This record gives sequence, C-alpha cells and structure tokens, in this order.
Amino acid sequence: MSEASKYIAREVENKWYDYWMKNGYFHSEVDEREPYTIVIPPPNVTGVLHMGHMLNNTIQDVLIRRARLQGYNACWVP
Repeated sequence: MSEASKYIAREVENKWYDYWMKNGYFHSEVDEREPYTIVIPPPNVTGVLHMGHMLNNTIQDVLIRRARLQGYNACWVP
C-alpha cells in the first residue's frame, strides 16, 4: 500500500465528519456534572494560520480532554 504524496481533505474529512455526526459526538446535554467550557476565539484579522494557532488549539484540546477524564461535562465551543 502506498501513501498519498499530499493530504486531500475532502477524501478524508467527509468520512470522519459523517461518522462523528452519526455517533452524536457533537451533541451535548446539560446534566448533573459540573460544566467546563472553552470558547475558541475567532481567527486573527489576517486570516493566516500559523504555529501559534496550532499551539493554542492543542492546549485547548488537552484541557478539554483532561476535564472530561475528571468527570466534567466538557464543551469546546467554536
């Protein structure tokens, strides 16, 4: 099996987006657990992504996952 020389988003992302939707991964319900929310800030004025964005999103991802493991009702809002 050979690997593609470049990443083609539409060949990969549609499959996973459909999977996430079918399994309710974007769904959240208010329950008895303490809420934990991170709101993703809007992009910068230039609209150009850089390493700082990757670092920021990685930190947010780690914090949300940690909160879920600790039993919070975690929600990561774009």
